[in-house]
Amino acid sequence: MKSIIENKKFNTKMETSDWRYSASIVGIIKYFNYLVNKGEEVEADLYEIDEDVISYNSESITEERYLLFVEKYFESAMHHRVIEQIINSTEFTDDQIKLVNDKLKANVIMKKVFGEIKFSGNNNEIILQKINENRLLLIKETYRSGKSLYANFANTNSLFGEPRSICRIQNYNIDIGKKSRSISYNWDFRTYKSEDEMEFDFIPFAFSKSYEGFFINNNYSIKQLFGTNNLISISENPRSTLFCDMKNSANFIDFDAEVIIKNRDADYFETLYIRKDAIKIFQKIRNYKAIKIKYKVNDNYYMDFEKIVTNNILNNIKLDALIEILLKSKSSYTYNIKTLIEINTLIYGGDKMDKQMKSAYGSAKRVMKTIPENKVNSYKQKLISAITFKDYERFCEILLQLSSYSGVIFDFAYDLFEDFDENKNIAYTFINALNNESNKDNGGEKI
Repeated sequence: MKSIIENKKFNTKMETSDWRYSASIVGIIKYFNYLVNKGEEVEADLYEIDEDVISYNSESITEERYLLFVEKYFESAMHHRVIEQIINSTEFTDDQIKLVNDKLKANVIMKKVFGEIKFSGNNNEIILQKINENRLLLIKETYRSGKSLYANFANTNSLFGEPRSICRIQNYNIDIGKKSRSISYNWDFRTYKSEDEMEFDFIPFAFSKSYEGFFINNNYSIKQLFGTNNLISISENPRSTLFCDMKNSANFIDFDAEVIIKNRDADYFETLYIRKDAIKIFQKIRNYKAIKIKYKVNDNYYMDFEKIVTNNILNNIKLDALIEILLKSKSSYTYNIKTLIEINTLIYGGDKMDKQMKSAYGSAKRVMKTIPENKVNSYKQKLISAITFKDYERFCEILLQLSSYSGVIFDFAYDLFEDFDENKNIAYTFINALNNESNKDNGGEKI
């Protein structure tokens, strides 16, 4: 929450009362640090942090400073900055000239400012002059309407606006004319409670710059909050940074934490909760890159295994369906499957099946030495078919037939006969071991 301070060094303070305030605080600190680096202010005069409260002077936040901060922070998304970087050179390639001309028409405000001007390689000065004369306007309109920028997080009409009766943030913002009664108690809009602050305009700076934006609301202290999200914001793949290196992440996420996700395709925010049990699973994953698979379902759809697996771990959902998809694949995913089985075993409840899984693996290798490869493949396909159709009695029958045919005793099979559902990872291990792959990591393979 935000409150006004009287007769103090600072006139405003904000607490990490919910994720919107926490994210605003992270963005505000980045803004103030930008001012310090520019040499505009002395750091001690800008803000002060006390555990979960930040104090600052609201007058230090101006529209011009904010926009110049936007230009620096989201520089690669600012079309005029790309143009400046190119035409400040002395020589230009055909591709550079084409890129500049594309940027001159990149969005509505660029078209409006530059009109019919085209870059020829000799008219640098007029383009640079136009940029300098209209810099703040170019920044504001590009940022306000950018699908990866302000428009991804908030109502585009709310930028720099005073607090309103409806929150400016996506998912919290509604059409008052159409829905004011339906969201109110007893259909009376006067009963509706909402929070909106001008500082919410700093929320975009708190999320990672990736297509799937992350903000970690570990707000036990502002210093920890800022440190965590500053690390995530500079990562090219924040999902991997957050979950892949969980041993290091646990240094700043050692308790139940809230993660806010904003996908550019969605007009709402998602919330994930990282529980201690999930953290323990992430810490035990030895071959995380093996789940970085983009699996082609058809020409229009690829399954992002990394995203699905991490979500399943967070929500304690078993990986059976993913394992079976890869088992049925015509391509080889042996070691990807091995990692998925290891994770699945942890989700099932730990390493209680470890001994029998080793037995299943060893039995499969003995079978391969005993019977012809074509027979191995035939039995393997029958087993895959039975387990994917959840015909567990049929699976056990085929297993007995294979044991009889090969002369190999399957000690692990007794657990499957007793409770197939709870010991399914033993079956997956046996099927996956029926192959001639060398002991080589093929993680991250794409098809």
